[in-house]
Amino acid sequence: TFDGNGYRITEMTAETTGTGTFGPDPLFNDPSPKRRAEGFELHRRPGAYALERMRAPVRRGMPWAADYAAGFFCHYALDRACHPDLKAMAARGEASHIAVETAYDRRLYLRGAAELPRRIEMSESALRAAACMSERLTPQQYRADLSAYWRMRRFLLARGGTHLAGWVGKIRPAWDGVIPHAAPAPGILRGMEILDAHLNEAVAPAAAQLEANFSAIDADAPLDAWFNADFAGFERPARLTE
Repeated sequence: TFDGNGYRITEMTAETTGTGTFGPDPLFNDPSPKRRAEGFELHRRPGAYALERMRAPVRRGMPWAADYAAGFFCHYALDRACHPDLKAMAARGEASHIAVETAYDRRLYLRGAAELPRRIEMSESALRAAACMSERLTPQQYRADLSAYWRMRRFLLARGGTHLAGWVGKIRPAWDGVIPHAAPAPGILRGMEILDAHLNEAVAPAAAQLEANFSAIDADAPLDAWFNADFAGFERPARLTE
């Protein structure tokens, strides 16, 4: 539960907060190279960049803005905790970043902790809240990107463990594991253990920073320096928050 500017969030909406947890990732599925590059740019900027853009919508009570911002924060907090180790593993050739994350998602899916609806519906007001993450993103563009992103995620998870996973690895070795194997390779299993460890370690500090984020919005105060790191956990120059 978080207080701020007259709102009180006691139960986040699955629709908007859940979509917020995708962070900028849906932009990776845009047909425009420029838009896909923007998804990477958002990951290289400090978390403060997108969260500062959401400050005004949250303060003025834009519908679903607080819910989406909370979900977006969760994506940022977990990326910030896990990406340094995952990127290091990829650099050593142990396992690709996306293969580890997709295998992890598939495990959650098989355990019943995740669902794969055919589509994700967002209201117009929720789409406007999501588009606040970037000055160059429109609600209509986000809707299209989210739809493409979700189709891809459903395909990767639903086809995981099938013969298609093996064929993809044979045709494009660099993509091996992008469609999860029934039995993940040792490197991918090690990456999944890292995700488990970081997820458990990140909960308490992330919860504190999420509350601090809403408190700063409520008080119209600067965000904590914790938000100056990018999505890989690296400190970024202040100018990138502008």
